[in-house]
Amino acid sequence: MDERLIGLWSDRMLYPSDVESAELAFRGDGSGWLYWSSWSTEFTVSRYTWAAFTPGKLVLKFHRTLGGTWSIDDGVTRHDVESDEKEESVVEVGYGIAPGEDPFGNPVTLLSLDRPLDDHLAGSRFAWAEKPESLSDPSADAPRPDPSSPR
Repeated sequence: MDERLIGLWSDRMLYPSDVESAELAFRGDGSGWLYWSSWSTEFTVSRYTWAAFTPGKLVLKFHRTLGGTWSIDDGVTRHDVESDEKEESVVEVGYGIAPGEDPFGNPVTLLSLDRPLDDHLAGSRFAWAEKPESLSDPSADAPRPDPSSPR
């Protein structure tokens, strides 16, 4: 595995005025997630396993997608999961990691994919998040709908 990928990558610092943002997390155990959120308070989390055994080639095997809304309560972002679906898709993309700059000229480490992750509402450029709060997916502890309640 390419250990340079391990950690959190975000497009927020590359596109600070966008109404949407996406983050990719790569854990050392081969699991990860893609988080997309919008100012409209919608979010999705697509969970995957990943491998990068061949230089410059990344394979993401998506297995679950959760969606819902987020809110801020006392400065803490909270997520309410409204859908939780199995997913079975595999995405293979080329990638590169190189020094770059954010829009303000600050140095960042860039992860560039050879194509956007359109099916998961994400682009193709992400910056290394130096000190992420967590590598746990934001929906991990979120309330879920009661499966016995009528929809």
